[in-house]
Amino acid sequence: MNKNFSITLKELGEKLGLELVGDGSKVINGVCAPYDANPDSLCVIWDTKNTRLDEAVPVLGRSDFFDDANRSGLVSADPRLVLPALLSLFTRIVEHRSGVHPSAVVSPLAAVSPDAWVGPMCVLESGAVIGALARLDAGVYVGQDVFVGEKTVIESQAVLMPGTRVGKDCLLHAHCVIGCDGFGFIPTASPDSPSGRKIIKIPQIGNTVIEDNVEIGAFTAIDRGAIGDTIIGSGTKIANHVQIGHSVKIGRDCIICSMSGVGGSSVVEDGVTISVQAGVNDHVRIGKGALLGGRTGAANDVEPGAVVSGFPARPHNEARKALVLAARLPDIYERVKNLERITKARGGAKNERSQS
Repeated sequence: MNKNFSITLKELGEKLGLELVGDGSKVINGVCAPYDANPDSLCVIWDTKNTRLDEAVPVLGRSDFFDDANRSGLVSADPRLVLPALLSLFTRIVEHRSGVHPSAVVSPLAAVSPDAWVGPMCVLESGAVIGALARLDAGVYVGQDVFVGEKTVIESQAVLMPGTRVGKDCLLHAHCVIGCDGFGFIPTASPDSPSGRKIIKIPQIGNTVIEDNVEIGAFTAIDRGAIGDTIIGSGTKIANHVQIGHSVKIGRDCIICSMSGVGGSSVVEDGVTISVQAGVNDHVRIGKGALLGGRTGAANDVEPGAVVSGFPARPHNEARKALVLAARLPDIYERVKNLERITKARGGAKNERSQS
Protein backbone atom coordinates (compact mmCIF):
# COMPACT_ATOMS: atom_id res chain seq x y z
CA MET A 1 0.00 0.00 0.00
CA ASN A 2 1.17 3.52 -0.76
CA LYS A 3 1.61 4.91 2.75
CA ASN A 4 2.33 8.41 1.43
CA PHE A 5 -1.11 8.84 -0.13
CA SER A 6 -4.02 10.39 1.78
CA ILE A 7 -7.32 11.85 0.67
CA THR A 8 -10.48 13.19 2.29
CA LEU A 9 -13.60 11.05 2.24
CA LYS A 10 -15.38 13.66 0.12
CA GLU A 11 -12.60 13.73 -2.48
CA LEU A 12 -12.52 9.95 -2.54
CA GLY A 13 -16.27 9.79 -3.16
CA GLU A 14 -15.92 12.25 -6.04
CA LYS A 15 -13.13 10.20 -7.64
CA LEU A 16 -15.15 6.99 -7.38
CA GLY A 17 -18.51 8.54 -8.22
CA LEU A 18 -20.11 7.40 -4.95
CA GLU A 19 -22.60 8.93 -2.55
CA LEU A 20 -21.06 10.43 0.60
CA VAL A 21 -22.56 9.80 4.03
CA GLY A 22 -21.44 11.74 7.11
CA ASP A 23 -18.23 13.70 7.57
CA GLY A 24 -16.58 14.32 4.21
CA SER A 25 -13.56 16.03 5.81
CA LYS A 26 -12.36 12.77 7.40
CA VAL A 27 -8.89 11.91 6.07
CA ILE A 28 -8.38 8.43 4.61
CA ASN A 29 -4.85 7.02 4.64
CA GLY A 30 -5.54 3.50 3.41
CA VAL A 31 -7.98 0.65 2.86
CA CYS A 32 -8.67 -2.09 5.42
CA ALA A 33 -10.75 -5.22 5.98
CA PRO A 34 -13.16 -5.64 8.94
CA TYR A 35 -10.69 -7.75 10.95
CA ASP A 36 -8.11 -4.93 11.05
CA ALA A 37 -10.43 -1.92 10.86
CA ASN A 38 -9.14 1.42 12.09
CA PRO A 39 -10.48 5.01 11.97
CA ASP A 40 -7.80 6.19 9.51
CA SER A 41 -8.65 3.67 6.77
CA LEU A 42 -11.73 3.01 4.66
CA CYS A 43 -13.18 -0.38 5.61
CA VAL A 44 -14.70 -2.31 2.70
CA ILE A 45 -17.86 -4.27 3.60
CA TRP A 46 -19.85 -6.40 1.21
CA ASP A 47 -21.26 -8.98 3.60
CA THR A 48 -23.15 -7.09 6.30
CA LYS A 49 -24.17 -10.20 8.24
CA ASN A 50 -22.52 -10.40 11.65
CA THR A 51 -20.31 -7.41 10.85
CA ARG A 52 -19.79 -5.13 13.84
CA LEU A 53 -17.62 -2.03 13.51
CA ASP A 54 -16.89 0.94 15.72
CA GLU A 55 -18.80 3.95 14.37
CA ALA A 56 -15.53 5.87 14.09
CA VAL A 57 -14.44 3.56 11.24
CA PRO A 58 -15.41 4.95 7.78
CA VAL A 59 -17.00 2.34 5.51
CA LEU A 60 -17.49 1.56 1.86
CA GLY A 61 -20.67 -0.50 1.84
CA ARG A 62 -24.26 -0.89 0.74
CA SER A 63 -26.85 1.63 1.91
CA ASP A 64 -28.32 -0.74 4.54
CA PHE A 65 -25.07 -0.65 6.52
CA PHE A 66 -25.67 3.04 7.27
CA ASP A 67 -29.33 2.71 8.34
CA ASP A 68 -28.86 2.52 12.11
CA ALA A 69 -25.39 3.94 12.59
CA ASN A 70 -23.92 7.39 13.03
CA ARG A 71 -20.96 6.68 10.78
CA SER A 72 -19.28 8.21 7.74
CA GLY A 73 -18.60 6.45 4.50
CA LEU A 74 -19.35 5.86 0.83
CA VAL A 75 -22.39 4.04 -0.51
CA SER A 76 -22.21 1.48 -3.32
CA ALA A 77 -24.77 -1.06 -4.52
CA ASP A 78 -21.90 -3.52 -5.08
CA PRO A 79 -18.68 -2.58 -3.23
CA ARG A 80 -16.72 -5.38 -4.93
CA LEU A 81 -17.07 -3.63 -8.28
CA VAL A 82 -15.62 -0.45 -6.78
CA LEU A 83 -12.67 -2.23 -5.19
CA PRO A 84 -10.27 -2.20 -8.21
CA ALA A 85 -10.60 1.56 -8.69
CA LEU A 86 -10.34 2.17 -4.94
CA LEU A 87 -7.23 0.05 -4.41
CA SER A 88 -5.53 1.50 -7.48
CA LEU A 89 -5.46 4.87 -5.69
CA PHE A 90 -3.50 3.37 -2.78
CA THR A 91 -1.25 1.05 -4.78
CA ARG A 92 2.44 1.30 -4.00
CA ILE A 93 4.03 3.43 -6.70
CA VAL A 94 7.00 1.88 -8.48
CA GLU A 95 9.05 4.63 -10.05
CA HIS A 96 9.61 3.91 -13.71
CA ARG A 97 13.21 3.83 -14.78
CA SER A 98 14.65 3.54 -18.23
CA GLY A 99 17.86 2.12 -19.55
CA VAL A 100 19.95 -0.97 -18.87
CA HIS A 101 21.53 -1.72 -15.50
CA PRO A 102 25.34 -2.03 -15.73
CA SER A 103 25.23 -5.63 -14.43
CA ALA A 104 22.81 -6.81 -17.12
CA VAL A 105 24.18 -8.91 -20.00
CA VAL A 106 22.60 -7.74 -23.26
CA SER A 107 23.53 -9.16 -26.64
CA PRO A 108 24.53 -6.53 -29.21
CA LEU A 109 21.91 -8.16 -31.45
CA ALA A 110 19.10 -7.47 -28.95
CA ALA A 111 16.90 -4.37 -29.22
CA VAL A 112 15.78 -2.51 -26.10
CA SER A 113 13.46 0.50 -26.33
CA PRO A 114 15.14 3.62 -24.91
CA ASP A 115 12.34 4.06 -22.35
CA ALA A 116 12.27 0.41 -21.24
CA TRP A 117 14.08 -0.81 -18.12
CA VAL A 118 16.35 -3.86 -17.95
CA GLY A 119 17.23 -4.51 -14.33
CA PRO A 120 20.28 -5.90 -12.53
CA MET A 121 21.65 -9.29 -13.64
CA CYS A 122 19.17 -9.70 -16.50
CA VAL A 123 20.29 -11.65 -19.57
CA LEU A 124 19.04 -10.81 -23.08
CA GLU A 125 20.07 -13.10 -25.92
CA SER A 126 20.41 -12.21 -29.60
CA GLY A 127 17.25 -11.18 -31.41
CA ALA A 128 15.40 -10.27 -28.22
CA VAL A 129 13.14 -7.21 -28.51
CA ILE A 130 11.95 -5.23 -25.47
CA GLY A 131 9.12 -2.78 -26.21
CA ALA A 132 8.45 0.75 -25.03
CA LEU A 133 7.96 1.28 -21.28
CA ALA A 134 8.45 -2.44 -20.56
CA ARG A 135 10.10 -3.35 -17.26
CA LEU A 136 12.34 -6.31 -16.52
CA ASP A 137 13.14 -6.70 -12.84
CA ALA A 138 16.34 -8.23 -11.50
CA GLY A 139 17.53 -11.56 -12.88
CA VAL A 140 15.10 -12.01 -15.78
CA TYR A 141 16.28 -14.32 -18.59
CA VAL A 142 15.15 -13.47 -22.12
CA GLY A 143 16.15 -16.04 -24.75
CA GLN A 144 16.87 -15.71 -28.45
CA ASP A 145 14.22 -14.02 -30.61
CA VAL A 146 11.90 -13.29 -27.66
CA PHE A 147 9.52 -10.35 -28.07
CA VAL A 148 8.20 -8.39 -25.07
CA GLY A 149 5.45 -5.86 -25.79
CA GLU A 150 5.07 -2.33 -24.52
CA LYS A 151 4.27 -1.66 -20.85
CA THR A 152 4.70 -5.32 -19.95
CA VAL A 153 6.24 -6.03 -16.54
CA ILE A 154 8.33 -9.15 -15.94
CA GLU A 155 9.25 -9.75 -12.33
CA SER A 156 12.45 -11.14 -10.87
CA GLN A 157 13.82 -14.51 -11.97
CA ALA A 158 11.18 -15.11 -14.65
CA VAL A 159 12.40 -17.08 -17.68
CA LEU A 160 11.34 -16.51 -21.29
CA MET A 161 12.71 -19.29 -23.45
CA PRO A 162 13.70 -18.74 -27.11
CA GLY A 163 10.93 -17.75 -29.51
CA THR A 164 8.45 -16.66 -26.84
CA ARG A 165 6.21 -13.70 -27.69
CA VAL A 166 4.58 -11.62 -24.96
CA GLY A 167 2.04 -8.91 -25.82
CA LYS A 168 1.53 -5.49 -24.30
CA ASP A 169 0.31 -4.63 -20.78
CA CYS A 170 1.09 -8.09 -19.42
CA LEU A 171 2.31 -8.96 -15.92
CA LEU A 172 4.52 -12.02 -15.49
CA HIS A 173 5.21 -12.74 -11.84
CA ALA A 174 8.45 -13.93 -10.30
CA HIS A 175 9.87 -17.33 -11.26
CA CYS A 176 7.34 -18.17 -13.98
CA VAL A 177 8.81 -20.10 -16.92
CA ILE A 178 7.42 -19.43 -20.38
CA GLY A 179 8.27 -21.49 -23.44
CA CYS A 180 10.15 -24.44 -21.98
CA ASP A 181 9.94 -27.83 -23.74
CA GLY A 182 6.67 -29.67 -23.40
CA PHE A 183 6.52 -33.14 -21.87
CA GLY A 184 6.67 -35.15 -25.09
CA PHE A 185 8.12 -38.67 -25.11
CA ILE A 186 7.54 -42.01 -26.84
CA PRO A 187 8.32 -45.21 -24.87
CA THR A 188 9.62 -47.99 -27.12
CA ALA A 189 10.79 -51.56 -26.53
CA SER A 190 14.55 -51.86 -26.05
CA PRO A 191 16.09 -55.26 -25.30
CA ASP A 192 19.43 -53.58 -24.54
CA SER A 193 17.98 -51.50 -21.71
CA PRO A 194 17.84 -52.95 -18.15
CA SER A 195 14.21 -51.81 -17.94
CA GLY A 196 13.30 -53.32 -21.30
CA ARG A 197 12.29 -50.02 -22.79
CA LYS A 198 13.75 -46.76 -24.05
CA ILE A 199 12.07 -43.34 -23.82
CA ILE A 200 12.56 -41.17 -26.90
CA LYS A 201 12.16 -37.39 -26.64
CA ILE A 202 9.88 -35.69 -29.17
CA PRO A 203 11.44 -32.40 -30.34
CA GLN A 204 9.30 -29.40 -29.47
CA ILE A 205 9.48 -27.02 -32.45
CA GLY A 206 6.62 -24.61 -31.68
CA ASN A 207 6.68 -21.41 -29.68
CA THR A 208 4.63 -19.77 -26.92
CA VAL A 209 2.44 -16.75 -27.62
CA ILE A 210 1.10 -14.65 -24.74
CA GLU A 211 -1.43 -12.12 -26.01
CA ASP A 212 -2.19 -8.68 -24.52
CA ASN A 213 -3.23 -7.93 -20.91
CA VAL A 214 -2.42 -11.40 -19.59
CA GLU A 215 -1.28 -12.04 -16.01
CA ILE A 216 0.75 -15.14 -15.16
CA GLY A 217 1.39 -16.17 -11.56
CA ALA A 218 4.60 -17.05 -9.76
CA PHE A 219 6.13 -20.47 -10.50
CA THR A 220 3.68 -21.13 -13.34
CA ALA A 221 5.06 -23.03 -16.33
CA ILE A 222 3.71 -22.69 -19.88
CA ASP A 223 5.25 -25.09 -22.39
CA ARG A 224 6.10 -24.27 -25.99
CA GLY A 225 4.16 -26.05 -28.70
CA ALA A 226 5.29 -29.39 -30.03
CA ILE A 227 3.88 -28.62 -33.49
CA GLY A 228 2.34 -25.17 -33.70
CA ASP A 229 2.25 -22.65 -30.89
CA THR A 230 0.93 -22.67 -27.35
CA ILE A 231 -1.38 -19.63 -27.13
CA ILE A 232 -2.71 -17.74 -24.11
CA GLY A 233 -5.57 -15.43 -25.16
CA SER A 234 -5.81 -11.76 -24.30
CA GLY A 235 -7.19 -10.81 -20.89
CA THR A 236 -6.63 -14.25 -19.37
CA LYS A 237 -5.44 -14.46 -15.75
CA ILE A 238 -3.41 -17.45 -14.54
CA ALA A 239 -2.57 -17.96 -10.86
CA ASN A 240 0.55 -19.37 -9.17
CA HIS A 241 1.78 -22.95 -9.66
CA VAL A 242 -0.18 -23.72 -12.83
CA GLN A 243 1.01 -26.07 -15.59
CA ILE A 244 -0.05 -25.41 -19.20
CA GLY A 245 1.06 -28.20 -21.54
CA HIS A 246 2.45 -28.01 -25.06
CA SER A 247 0.27 -26.81 -27.97
CA VAL A 248 -2.57 -25.79 -25.63
CA LYS A 249 -4.89 -23.03 -26.82
CA ILE A 250 -6.33 -20.89 -24.02
CA GLY A 251 -9.04 -18.41 -25.05
CA ARG A 252 -9.67 -14.84 -24.03
CA ASP A 253 -10.63 -13.69 -20.51
CA CYS A 254 -10.20 -17.07 -18.86
CA ILE A 255 -9.41 -17.59 -15.17
CA ILE A 256 -7.13 -20.47 -14.23
CA CYS A 257 -6.60 -20.93 -10.49
CA SER A 258 -3.61 -22.23 -8.54
CA MET A 259 -2.27 -25.78 -8.84
CA SER A 260 -4.33 -26.54 -11.92
CA GLY A 261 -3.06 -28.23 -15.07
CA VAL A 262 -4.07 -28.31 -18.72
CA GLY A 263 -2.80 -31.28 -20.74
CA GLY A 264 -1.13 -31.02 -24.12
CA SER A 265 -3.12 -30.03 -27.24
CA SER A 266 -6.24 -29.16 -25.25
CA VAL A 267 -8.44 -26.20 -26.14
CA VAL A 268 -9.93 -23.93 -23.48
CA GLU A 269 -12.40 -21.56 -25.10
CA ASP A 270 -13.15 -17.94 -24.15
CA GLY A 271 -14.41 -17.07 -20.67
CA VAL A 272 -13.70 -20.42 -19.01
CA THR A 273 -13.00 -20.66 -15.25
CA ILE A 274 -10.78 -23.50 -14.02
CA SER A 275 -10.86 -23.66 -10.23
CA VAL A 276 -8.17 -24.71 -7.74
CA GLN A 277 -6.43 -28.07 -8.35
CA ALA A 278 -8.55 -28.89 -11.40
CA GLY A 279 -7.07 -30.92 -14.24
CA VAL A 280 -7.80 -31.06 -17.97
CA ASN A 281 -6.71 -34.18 -19.86
CA ASP A 282 -4.78 -34.12 -23.15
CA HIS A 283 -6.75 -33.31 -26.33
CA VAL A 284 -9.86 -32.13 -24.42
CA ARG A 285 -12.00 -29.14 -25.40
CA ILE A 286 -13.56 -26.98 -22.65
CA GLY A 287 -16.46 -25.00 -24.14
CA LYS A 288 -16.95 -21.26 -23.94
CA GLY A 289 -17.99 -19.96 -20.52
CA ALA A 290 -17.74 -23.35 -18.77
CA LEU A 291 -16.77 -23.58 -15.10
CA LEU A 292 -14.70 -26.42 -13.63
CA GLY A 293 -15.06 -26.70 -9.86
CA GLY A 294 -12.15 -27.31 -7.49
CA ARG A 295 -10.34 -30.64 -7.99
CA THR A 296 -12.37 -31.43 -11.09
CA GLY A 297 -10.88 -33.92 -13.53
CA ALA A 298 -12.00 -33.15 -17.09
CA ALA A 299 -11.19 -36.38 -18.90
CA ASN A 300 -13.59 -35.60 -21.77
CA ASP A 301 -14.94 -32.52 -23.55
CA VAL A 302 -17.05 -30.08 -21.52
CA GLU A 303 -20.01 -28.36 -23.17
CA PRO A 304 -20.11 -24.53 -23.44
CA GLY A 305 -21.59 -22.91 -20.34
CA ALA A 306 -21.56 -26.13 -18.32
CA VAL A 307 -20.77 -26.14 -14.59
CA VAL A 308 -18.98 -29.39 -13.73
CA SER A 309 -17.12 -30.90 -10.79
CA GLY A 310 -15.86 -34.22 -9.48
CA PHE A 311 -13.71 -36.91 -11.06
CA PRO A 312 -14.47 -37.68 -13.74
CA ALA A 313 -16.16 -34.35 -14.38
CA ARG A 314 -19.96 -34.40 -14.40
CA PRO A 315 -22.72 -31.81 -13.94
CA HIS A 316 -22.15 -30.10 -10.61
CA ASN A 317 -25.48 -31.12 -9.07
CA GLU A 318 -24.84 -34.77 -9.93
CA ALA A 319 -21.36 -34.57 -8.41
CA ARG A 320 -22.75 -33.05 -5.19
CA LYS A 321 -25.37 -35.78 -4.94
CA ALA A 322 -22.69 -38.44 -5.41
CA LEU A 323 -20.61 -36.92 -2.60
CA VAL A 324 -23.61 -36.89 -0.26
CA LEU A 325 -24.36 -40.53 -1.05
CA ALA A 326 -20.71 -41.51 -0.60
CA ALA A 327 -20.76 -40.03 2.90
CA ARG A 328 -23.75 -42.26 3.73
CA LEU A 329 -22.09 -45.47 2.48
CA PRO A 330 -21.11 -46.79 5.96
CA ASP A 331 -24.72 -46.45 7.15
CA ILE A 332 -26.07 -48.00 3.95
CA TYR A 333 -23.59 -50.87 4.29
CA GLU A 334 -24.75 -51.63 7.84
CA ARG A 335 -28.40 -51.53 6.76
CA VAL A 336 -27.70 -53.97 3.92
CA LYS A 337 -25.92 -56.33 6.35
CA ASN A 338 -28.90 -56.18 8.72
CA LEU A 339 -31.28 -56.92 5.85
CA GLU A 340 -29.14 -59.89 4.84
CA ARG A 341 -29.22 -61.25 8.41
CA ILE A 342 -33.01 -60.82 8.60
CA THR A 343 -33.52 -62.43 5.20
CA LYS A 344 -31.24 -65.34 6.11
CA ALA A 345 -33.03 -65.88 9.45
CA ARG A 346 -36.46 -65.84 7.80
CA GLY A 347 -35.23 -68.22 5.10
CA GLY A 348 -33.96 -70.65 7.74
CA ALA A 349 -37.26 -70.55 9.68
CA LYS A 350 -39.20 -71.18 6.49
CA ASN A 351 -37.05 -74.19 5.66
CA GLU A 352 -37.66 -75.65 9.15
CA ARG A 353 -41.44 -75.30 8.78
CA SER A 354 -41.41 -76.90 5.35
CA GLN A 355 -39.39 -79.88 6.66
CA SER A 356 -41.76 -80.41 9.57
